[in-house]
Amino acid sequence: MINENIILRCEDSIEGMFTAVYDAFVYKNKIQKENNILYNDTISIEIGQGENYTLFSTIIDVNTDLVKSKKTVSTIKSRLGENIYGNVFNALCHYDADRATVVLGFLVRAFKVGQRITEYMSDEYVIRTYEMARKVNNEGQKLNGFLRFSDNGSFLLSKIAPKCNMIPIIMWHFQDRFPSENFVIYDQIRKYAVIHPKGRGCFFISNEQFMQLEENIPQQMDIFENLWKIYFESTDIRERLNEHCQINMCPKWYRKNMSEFEEKAI
Repeated sequence: MINENIILRCEDSIEGMFTAVYDAFVYKNKIQKENNILYNDTISIEIGQGENYTLFSTIIDVNTDLVKSKKTVSTIKSRLGENIYGNVFNALCHYDADRATVVLGFLVRAFKVGQRITEYMSDEYVIRTYEMARKVNNEGQKLNGFLRFSDNGSFLLSKIAPKCNMIPIIMWHFQDRFPSENFVIYDQIRKYAVIHPKGRGCFFISNEQFMQLEENIPQQMDIFENLWKIYFESTDIRERLNEHCQINMCPKWYRKNMSEFEEKAI
């Protein structure tokens, strides 16, 4: 196993990636112990069921294990602190295909130097981890303001199409904001949703479960959504229109799911 490249293939979920990180450290420690050599980033993590034909590499499929995932999270929090864990979690919600490999490289270095890892900004893995975390955090702040719910009579529904995997980031904000509301947030790109029953905690559902849920709910007009459109249009001052400023404040990427940018109210 000396200098052999190992590719760990896991499912595209936070728990799956944390499981892969756990197994990666097991293999890393085994390599160092058996061969008495320093680890040199020969382990990578592939997300999803992609086909990797890299020569001279060992591909290992990783089954998601909640126990391993929780142990990884607990270790990061206890040894590196909540702040670094938050950045690691955010980075794993990024859209880069190699985000789990980058986080693995970051953690290998972080466990050596502890919380001083923030001082190693010349390291590629450290830089990329914080760049991805910052991107996710910025998108989360935008969605907290741009996300729109519609009331179908049974629950509040919002559909989003974020660049990053934002549901695990923003759902806590809306759980705290609307603790007494039934709401659902659906990711149109990743095809899954989070449900919040009033007075209870959030949980995820698959695309098939969401489609079934939506089919069983009779559609009705949301009066408040229509009133919001009227308010948005009536407060518009045409003489002061500044499209460039509007795009800076509210990028077009988010407007497709914002009710005020849909059909004009009648």
